[in-house]
Amino acid sequence: MNLEVSLFPALKGILNFTGGIKMSDSIALVGMMGCGKSLIGRKVAKILDLEYIDMDEEFEKVHGAIEKYFKVHGEKRFREIESSLLQKFAEKNGIVLSTGGGIIESSVNRKIMNGFKTFYLEEDPELLWSRISLSNRPLVREGKDAFMSRFVSRKPFYEAYERICGTNLTPDQIAAKIVKLYVNPKDIIEIDSYQRVRIVHNINFDDPDLSIVSKNVKEIWEIKVTGIDDGEALKSIAGAEQLWRIFLQNGLSRKSKVRGVGGGTLTDTTGFAATTYMRGMNLELMPTTLLGMVDASIGGKFAVNFNGIKNLIGTFGRPDVLIDPIYALSLNDERFREGLVESIKIGAVFDGEFFEYIEKNINKILERNLSFLDEIVSIAVKDKLEIVSKDPEDKNLRHILNFGHTIGHAIEGSSKNEISHGRAVGIGMIIESEKFSPQVHERIESIMGQLGFKYDKFGDLERWISMDKKKEESRIIIPVVERIGYSQLKTIEMKNFSDR
Repeated sequence: MNLEVSLFPALKGILNFTGGIKMSDSIALVGMMGCGKSLIGRKVAKILDLEYIDMDEEFEKVHGAIEKYFKVHGEKRFREIESSLLQKFAEKNGIVLSTGGGIIESSVNRKIMNGFKTFYLEEDPELLWSRISLSNRPLVREGKDAFMSRFVSRKPFYEAYERICGTNLTPDQIAAKIVKLYVNPKDIIEIDSYQRVRIVHNINFDDPDLSIVSKNVKEIWEIKVTGIDDGEALKSIAGAEQLWRIFLQNGLSRKSKVRGVGGGTLTDTTGFAATTYMRGMNLELMPTTLLGMVDASIGGKFAVNFNGIKNLIGTFGRPDVLIDPIYALSLNDERFREGLVESIKIGAVFDGEFFEYIEKNINKILERNLSFLDEIVSIAVKDKLEIVSKDPEDKNLRHILNFGHTIGHAIEGSSKNEISHGRAVGIGMIIESEKFSPQVHERIESIMGQLGFKYDKFGDLERWISMDKKKEESRIIIPVVERIGYSQLKTIEMKNFSDR
C-alpha cells in the first residue's frame, strides 16, 4: 500500500479525504517590506500543498539584484516589469504569491489582485522600519521619512484586502489565520464510539451557555469572550475552584452546557470542574493544541495535580469533542511536536500501520501539511476511542496508552515542569523502549530524534516514579511494546528503573 496517499481501511468511506484541501482561488500576500510576506507565504504554501512564488525572487532570476536594477533603470521600469510578472502569475492556479511592497500602487495591479484571495499583512510601521533599516533595499536608502510617507500613501490600498494584524503574533500564528480564512467549510469525519467526536474545518457550532477559553487562544483568534490563564497552575484544585466560582456567577445548572476551548491543561481542568459541579453538567471540549486533539480531550478522563503529583485527583466523563485541526497550525514547534509524540505513541502500542505512516511522511507532517494533519488527528482519535471503549474505566487495556508516561512524568517532576509534557513523554518512550522493548528501540529513538527529542541525563527519577499512582508496593505496571503496533502490560520491579 502506498502510505503517502492511501487511507487506512478502518476509515475508508467515512473520512472525507480527497488527497488535498478544497481550495478557492490562489493566495496573494501584500504589505510593506519587512512584514514577513516571504516567510509566511512559504509556510502557507507548505500547509496547503500549493506552489510558492516570490515575485522579488522571480524578478532577480531574470534581471539580477533589485537594488542594482533600481540604480541603473529606475523605479518606473522596475514597476512595469513587476506588473507583467503579476499578470503572468495571475494565470496560474493554486499558488501562494508573495508580492513586492509597492505592487498595489498601480490601479491595473489592484484589479489583477482581485482575482486572488489577497491578504494584507498589517504591522506597525515603526516595527517594520526597525526590521529593514540596515538592509540595502532601494527604498531604505531614501530614509525613514520617505518610508513612512510611502506607508501612508499605500495604506488605503492595502486595507482594501483582508487584514491580518501581526502585532504580537508569530509567523506560525499568522499563517494559521490565513489558512483558516482561506479553507472552505468541511466536515471531515464524525466518530461516535464512547464519545462523539466531530472533526471539521471552519464549521460554526451552536453557542453553549458558557465558554471557558484560554487567554492565548482568545488573543490569537480574536474570540470575544473572557479568557483565563491556562498554564500548569490552572490544573489544580485552586484552578478548579476558579472555574466553579465562574459557573456559580453565571448561574449555571446541571442542564447548562459548558465548552472548554484551549490546550490540554484547560480542557482537562474544565472537564474536572464540569463533571464535579452539581455532580455533573453538559460538557463540550474544543481542543486547540495537537496534543489536546489526539489525546488530552479524548477518552473522558479529567484530573488535576495535587501536592506536586500529576493527575492525582480526577473524574470520568463523556463530553462531545469538536476538533478543527487548523487551530494546531498556530502552535510553536515544541507544542506541535508534543502532539506528534502522542500520535506516535498510539501507533507504537496499538496501530503499526499508523506508526509506519508517520515514519514515511514525517517531513510533510513537520511542515504542517494540512491534509496529512487531518489524517493524523482522525486516525489517532479513532484508535484511542477504540481502546477506551473496551476499557472505559481505565482498569487494564487502556494502560497501554501509558507508554513513555511513567518515566515521562518523572522527568517532568524532576525538572519542576520546565520540560514540557510532550518532550518528557517522548524521552520517556526512548528510555522505556531501551530498557524493556529493545527490539523496537531503534525505530522509537529514530523518530523521536527527527522531532528533536533525545535522551539526556536527569535527576533522581526513581524518587518520582515511586510516587506514580500505578505503583503497587515495589512494582509498577507499564506497557511493553513487543513489536510496533502490539504491546502488553507487564509488572516491572522498581529497581529496573535505575538510571542507565
